[in-house]
Amino acid sequence: MGLRDDPEIQRLAAQSEELRRLLAEHAELDKKVTALDNRHVRTPAEEMERKQLSKRKLVSRDRVTRLVAELKKT
Repeated sequence: MGLRDDPEIQRLAAQSEELRRLLAEHAELDKKVTALDNRHVRTPAEEMERKQLSKRKLVSRDRVTRLVAELKKT
């Protein structure tokens, strides 16, 4: 289940502009990584870009997770 598919995250996103922004950022990074993954052959530059995007995507997911935990407390 992706971040955007989780009903609780969607409920919290309806109340938090920051969470909506982070989810959009994560979705965009996911889209870019998927596009690179779908290429049959990647250049070394594309492979490096994919690794960097994947790292950014993980950081983005961590930020979403922390914010969701914080919003659940309130």
